Amino acid sequence: MFQRLLIIALFVVVAILLVRSIANWFNRGGWIGRGQSEIKGTWAVVEPLGRLGKAAENTLKSSLKLEDEDDVKKVAVLFDVAHRTVRNLPIDSAELKILADGASEPVRAGLYRDEAVYAPGWLLYAADRVQDVHPDMYAYEVKRLTLTAYREVFPLDGETVLPPERFLAPVAYGTPPPVGDRYGHLGSLGEEYTRDAAYVSLLECPAEALPDEAMVPLLQLLIKTEDEPVPDGGTTVDELLARYDDRLYAAAVHAMNRQKPSATAGPPAPDGQPESSRPSRPGAYSPALFRLIGAWPRSSAEPLFRAALESGWNDCARFLPESGWARDLKAVFRDSPYGAPA
Repeated sequence: MFQRLLIIALFVVVAILLVRSIANWFNRGGWIGRGQSEIKGTWAVVEPLGRLGKAAENTLKSSLKLEDEDDVKKVAVLFDVAHRTVRNLPIDSAELKILADGASEPVRAGLYRDEAVYAPGWLLYAADRVQDVHPDMYAYEVKRLTLTAYREVFPLDGETVLPPERFLAPVAYGTPPPVGDRYGHLGSLGEEYTRDAAYVSLLECPAEALPDEAMVPLLQLLIKTEDEPVPDGGTTVDELLARYDDRLYAAAVHAMNRQKPSATAGPPAPDGQPESSRPSRPGAYSPALFRLIGAWPRSSAEPLFRAALESGWNDCARFLPESGWARDLKAVFRDSPYGAPA
């Protein structure tokens, strides 16, 4: 009886090892994807971190134009970290720390949120690796290709997108106007600005006579106060700025490249997010400003909306005008690494 049980036990062990070997062989050939292995929860043993299979490696090489095997492995490991995070699969914390230490400081700041592994941050890390290989490639295109490749390797993770950028993507613009001594203080005012003498004097100017020297402080004031209650009975700063029309172009780009995050966003935490609550808008993005831009002529509005969408500021799409060029622009960003604009 004992011998029979021993033989059965040995048979079971051999069968398990055989199944693992077959599964391992299929996975290396790209036949079994993550989440479909019969040996659930043991990938750390069956496949080391970053072993994505031949089909996945070929996708990385062709989609991301990676020729060096070491570059492929570096990106594959980061893809695997993101995927395991999305699927709540085990990751060796020691190996993860080694990987995190190899990231640049800005990228490293986004790898964790509330001490938890943050999958989009690791995909941004992967894009950073690809950018190192292709330093002359446009940053948005690198991120788009990286996320496209990730979705090809892990099609069930299609909802994972990159976090929005803090500042506006590169866009051509001229020198912003200087700040006049009379108007410099406007940018530091709060909701009491409607009673300021210099502000009131601007309300009395015809649109064509509004001074360029007030543009930058007024934009600072707009971004600072747009989340605050609208003053009763006064002309709001966005109404005043609307009278400038697209004369604001250079000053607006300057503001979105230089503007500090609003006070409502809170101080940055170690993971790059506020300690108390998440901001409703990223970095220098201003819904009120894009509401104004949406009324500008296409020649001025389209470049700024394009740059905003390249920055992941998808919320701006709600301010696009009802026109053919706006619909075409949204269509271009259907495969955005930040998600398709609504």
